Amino acid sequence: MKRFFLFFCCLTITGAAQDISLQELVNRKQFAEVINQAKHFTATDSADYASMYAAGQAYEGLLRYPAAYNYFRHCLDMDTTNIDILNTLARLATNIGKATDAKQYFHKVLEKDSMNFYANYQLARLHQQLGEYEMAIDKYRFLQGDGEDNPVLLRNMGDCYTRMESFQGASLCYFRAYNVNRENASLASALINTLLRMGPATAGDALAICDTALYYNPENKQLLSNKGMALYMNKKYLEADTLYTQLMEAGDSTFLTVKYAGVCRYYGGKFLDAIEPLELTYERDTTAADVCLLLGSALGKTYDRKRAFVLLNKAEENMKPDPFLVRQLLRYRAETYRKDGNIEMSDKLYYQAWKEEPENLDLLAYLVSSGHNQSHIEFLDINKNERARQKTIFLRVLYMRESIKANQIKPSFHYHRYFLETLYNDMFFRSVTEEPMLAPDGKKSTINVVDLRYIINQLPEMPEEAREDREKELKLLNDMREYMKKQEEEKAKIKAKSGE
Repeated sequence: MKRFFLFFCCLTITGAAQDISLQELVNRKQFAEVINQAKHFTATDSADYASMYAAGQAYEGLLRYPAAYNYFRHCLDMDTTNIDILNTLARLATNIGKATDAKQYFHKVLEKDSMNFYANYQLARLHQQLGEYEMAIDKYRFLQGDGEDNPVLLRNMGDCYTRMESFQGASLCYFRAYNVNRENASLASALINTLLRMGPATAGDALAICDTALYYNPENKQLLSNKGMALYMNKKYLEADTLYTQLMEAGDSTFLTVKYAGVCRYYGGKFLDAIEPLELTYERDTTAADVCLLLGSALGKTYDRKRAFVLLNKAEENMKPDPFLVRQLLRYRAETYRKDGNIEMSDKLYYQAWKEEPENLDLLAYLVSSGHNQSHIEFLDINKNERARQKTIFLRVLYMRESIKANQIKPSFHYHRYFLETLYNDMFFRSVTEEPMLAPDGKKSTINVVDLRYIINQLPEMPEEAREDREKELKLLNDMREYMKKQEEEKAKIKAKSGE
């Protein structure tokens, strides 16, 4: 009995020593050693909370978050009410992208303790990372409470407002945070940039903040750069030039510093001195229209008229909009007009978009099928709408011509052949050799029977199963013509009798 008791005590002491050893290794940041021991854990070790917790800490310490997450989940299974584990799991879930799990863990903490600062703060940060800025602001505001301003919470709120492009709200938050912590150069820079983004009305305030912030951080390059921009926006060009020159002499060769050194010298009337920094800027970005303009003007005002003309021409070219965006703009406008019921304007813009991109036959296909797909009988009725008839013929003929030219004839084009054959027969019936056409942009043209026959011959024949429907439609067309002819004859007789 004494032997058994002694053996049990030894086991207990040994187990406790192992727990202490693992935790001590974690405290000493010897994470690799803990992980090495964790590889040899037995089933008994897996049931020991302290061992699992220490292993989770070690994996987290080495930034191996998924493994740490699994160990801490095991700990939660052993103690489902442990708030520390819930907070830890929420933090790790955020790190490995399990946002939904993170929210659930944080909410479990808040169910137990709604005032838990850590859970509320981390949940606010999670909302912010996910772009849920209004929810994040509500949480930060809740944590701010009625006490004294917390610069960290206010900075985060300001960042949320900035992401929402609500610059007035952002500036207020940054300013309150800055008043509490004026030594924070990063915070001052955020406030200055926000004021500058709000435009000339707040540029003077931005300059004042720059001076105060530089009192605490006189060598801070970011603040010096902010002040240069503030001076520029306040039209104090020579002062801004002095500051940008100092930055460049101190080794700052960033794009904006060099560019605005040249810009400020130019607007300050120092045209010759402006050339060097503007040249350096132009070498980095030859597409910047404003740099081409200023550099060309500076050269023109000093010693190189020939190159000035080259740069001014380049500036003009750079100011032209992107052709792709121009075409997109035309399409979006055309689509909007169509939704608004203005088919005439919509057709005009779609046609213009095709002329900008003639290889895009889909645009012509859309024009033909959308709003110009009336039945053959309807479009042949001259008395109904001659303008619509001429536009329909133009678009069909154009689409088929371009498709033949691009060798993109599809089997389904037999429908277009049927349409053009119907037109051809109608021209024969009316004894005309040319048919007027009208483009969406208002330009008039004609199609003669020879050209029309050529187009028809390039298109696929109608399938056998569709011939019966075609014959019925043609018969109906002929019947309509005969009926109209008789109606005209009857009217003529009545008119003749009334004249007697």
